[in-house]
Amino acid sequence: MANPCTAFLIDPFARTITEVQWNGDFHHTYQLTDCETYDCARINREGDSIYVDDEGLFKEQTAFFHHADYPNPLAGKGLVLGCDKYGESVTPHTTLAELQEKVTFVTPIRVMGEIVWLPSEALA
Repeated sequence: MANPCTAFLIDPFARTITEVQWNGDFHHTYQLTDCETYDCARINREGDSIYVDDEGLFKEQTAFFHHADYPNPLAGKGLVLGCDKYGESVTPHTTLAELQEKVTFVTPIRVMGEIVWLPSEALA
């Protein structure tokens, strides 16, 4: 089990990004992201990643967010953790302020057969 550390939880349902304490156990990742399997999206060269529901796109009720340094929107809640040189999860290099700048909550709409991602607040 990895050491407990600070992480960030991106919640596109509530449209919030909060600091959380991760207890170092991968099962805690499941609990925080409300999923049964997860995948990760690397967001910088320092090893920070966003852990997301691997089956998020298949869920009937989901919400999305986009990180400026990742090419595609992500479905469901995301947990941001860092990675040290030994592959252990650690507090990310990314700060809460940086995440708040780089994360946009988005909603897909279909326009002439193509999916377009609009900022969620534009549809409110």
